[in-house]
Amino acid sequence: MKNNQKNAQLWRTLLLGALLFGLALAACGPAVPQDAESTPSAVSEETESGSRVTASGLEYIEVEVGTGPQAVPGDLVNVHYTGTLADGTEFDSSAGGDPIQFVLGQGSVIQGWDEGIALMRAGGKAQLVIPPALGYGDQDYGPIPGGSTLYFDVELVSIDPAPTPIPTPTPDPPTLVAPEDYTTTESGLQYYFLEEGDGETPELGEIASVHFAGWIEGGSKFGDSQDGVPLEFVIGEGQILPGWDEMILLMQVGDVVQFVLPPELGLGEVGSGNGAIPPNATLIFEMELLEILPPPPTPTPAPPPVSVDESDYTVTESGLKFFTITEGSGEPIAAGDLITLHYKMFDESGLQLETSYDTGQPVQLVAGSGVAGPGWDEALLLMSSSGKAQFVLTPELAYGEQAANAPTNGNLIFEIEILDVVKAETE
Repeated sequence: MKNNQKNAQLWRTLLLGALLFGLALAACGPAVPQDAESTPSAVSEETESGSRVTASGLEYIEVEVGTGPQAVPGDLVNVHYTGTLADGTEFDSSAGGDPIQFVLGQGSVIQGWDEGIALMRAGGKAQLVIPPALGYGDQDYGPIPGGSTLYFDVELVSIDPAPTPIPTPTPDPPTLVAPEDYTTTESGLQYYFLEEGDGETPELGEIASVHFAGWIEGGSKFGDSQDGVPLEFVIGEGQILPGWDEMILLMQVGDVVQFVLPPELGLGEVGSGNGAIPPNATLIFEMELLEILPPPPTPTPAPPPVSVDESDYTVTESGLKFFTITEGSGEPIAAGDLITLHYKMFDESGLQLETSYDTGQPVQLVAGSGVAGPGWDEALLLMSSSGKAQFVLTPELAYGEQAANAPTNGNLIFEIEILDVVKAETE
């Protein structure tokens, strides 16, 4: 089941914007991402930070240069990744599992991935800042809001020889069903059972394992189960389409059904964003429910922040509350110093919202530069190298003029660990 789940994860997260609108298929606190669309060679701009912005709008930030061959279209690439939104919310990751595998340059992943991975060498690491036009467009996809710029930390683990192309057969049309034979639900979903099974009925929260194929009504086939590998998705979480969740709850294991989704249960007025599925398209699917799997395990909650009594905080004139967890052993931080750090961010209840520890990639910023917000600038100047501290910020202290974009209306609790300080050059 592990490989099937990984296939489904890739299907849901990366291929949403490609073959099947997306059926195929961590940083807000200290790092303010740079907004950045696809030919790998079309580099039109180099930013001050050394990142490259291609003509399409993709921003490519090289973290570690690979020592192997450069990826080219047609290669079978193996990639580890973590995907986050602009506010630092992680929406998907291959951490703890196998790298994902796909053929580069064939449109089997979102456009920003095809372009970005082609800029890498095997063994290299990079961050891809992918604008909506190279990702999932303006429509919501599961945990990804419409119009999102996406941030992927990627590692090109290896490149395998290009697979031998398999001749593409002429797509079969959907099974012919008379209009009067469909059952129509209140939402507008239409369905007809082609074969009836006698297995279990799924419930919300369980994982459905299915084979499927999809067509545009009156048009062509646009997707199916990749290479015969079942697609798995959690029922009721909107991971595919609203109509899918409704349909699967009407099925039993062994059922084969044809169902028709009006635009409001499919991709709506936007379409797939890549032209494969037009706006306001009615979609036809045929699906076989193969298996029902137990709900995914509940993630272990992250440890809460260090408990600090209110009287132990130092409160500054701005309202910053600061507490030293571990005294630093190096020089005090000054404005202009280049800081390398790890951080955690919590809401007032102690719920962890994000952390750099999950990716294993610390954050770099210049103290006093304002990129991390006024509260961060003030807190860093109270620390020194190797120190650890907790500080509490209002949204205004955390985000300045962008306070409306804070992930919570209340105060935010940060814990940071200073890993390295490079002192600013003085004249």
